[in-house]
Amino acid sequence: MRFQLTAVGLACATLLAGCGGGGGSGDGAMAQSISFPFVGGQPIAIPPDVTTIPLTATASGGGAVTYTSNTPDICTVNGATLSLIKPGECSVTASQAGGDGYAPASERQLFGIPKQPQTVTFRNPGTLPLDSTPVPLVATSSIAGKPVTFTSSTPTVCTVSGNTLTKVDNGLCKITAQMVDDIYAPGTVVRSIPIGTAQADALTFLSGYTDASNTKEQGNLGGNGYTSENGWWCNGLCTTTVDAGAGTYMFDFTATLPSAPDGRWIGAGFDMYALAPGVRDLVKNADTTGGLHIDAQSAIKFNFAENDEWFKSSNNQVNVRLVLGHHAMVPDPNNAGKTMDCNVTLQSVITPTSAAPTDYSVNLKTFTIADACGMTGLDPWFELQDYPVSKVDFAANSSNISVPLSGTTATFRTRGTLTGPITFQ
Repeated sequence: MRFQLTAVGLACATLLAGCGGGGGSGDGAMAQSISFPFVGGQPIAIPPDVTTIPLTATASGGGAVTYTSNTPDICTVNGATLSLIKPGECSVTASQAGGDGYAPASERQLFGIPKQPQTVTFRNPGTLPLDSTPVPLVATSSIAGKPVTFTSSTPTVCTVSGNTLTKVDNGLCKITAQMVDDIYAPGTVVRSIPIGTAQADALTFLSGYTDASNTKEQGNLGGNGYTSENGWWCNGLCTTTVDAGAGTYMFDFTATLPSAPDGRWIGAGFDMYALAPGVRDLVKNADTTGGLHIDAQSAIKFNFAENDEWFKSSNNQVNVRLVLGHHAMVPDPNNAGKTMDCNVTLQSVITPTSAAPTDYSVNLKTFTIADACGMTGLDPWFELQDYPVSKVDFAANSSNISVPLSGTTATFRTRGTLTGPITFQ
């Protein structure tokens, strides 16, 4: 924040005289202005260091400028050097005493001194049974050596003493992990931990579909299908159909091979996907921040159907993939020396119990790392806690190339249909 009076106004206020013709003061001294470049924006230094800033104001009359701190408990001035003492609002005045035909002038700056940034990591342990077993709470600050404190805002469900949680009753136990310090900005994470019969709040990834490209939450829709017999791409063989009234999204890949399979190797693939609310695509060269943040939700729930031929094929399993916002650049296998975008992906597998629309619930703790993007030591539950689910993908474990459409020998269909919402709870 910067306050600046006009030079004429400053001269008038200083001399308590009227300002008349020719731009001068009542005693004939000319008004002057002070240019005082903004000096705020830097955070407080970490002791024993002190942030210092050179002050470089200039007076239009050419005289020497002096500086005064109006808030010496927050910031101090020594000559033309400003020292930031602690976070808060720093006020500095640059003054020129006048002389040589110029009236005195001053200009004041007021700006905030921010604290150093920090983050607190506190991962949800998940649903806990209602028993007398104490639960240790673990959280860390990005600032080494700084302790994190825990508090319960639901004492009828759970209480906290130090870093130990005691369960009191069924319900959502809300725990705040926080690190507060004079130098660092507050780091706060709130987790809702289900106790006993309680369930985490449901998160809606999508509630339905508006057209072939959009969910009702304005997440993008799409799919891919390919075989080695058709140039490794849809090539006009893919169809997307949305029935907004029925709440269905169907992706169909029907491939006609040059000849019926005769035991030769045929490569094929199929997947259909939806992006999180408001997400049109994954961010390039950086993490994707859009998506759903998992707290204590334990499962992804959806309704899925296969076409009858795929269901009756030798492998009708579906890979359920959660593409997270966690991004890295990895070597491009098709272009030596080049890199490509990669997002950490978790995967679990379902074996459909019917070709008809069927409700499925997949425990999030059954998901494993399907693509680590070159990183090591990733924990799937930690990844779900730390990064949003930006995309959900349903992929054929193996596309149908063994059960042809009725009346044919070389036409094969792989079709998936999603009905209704996709939620996490």
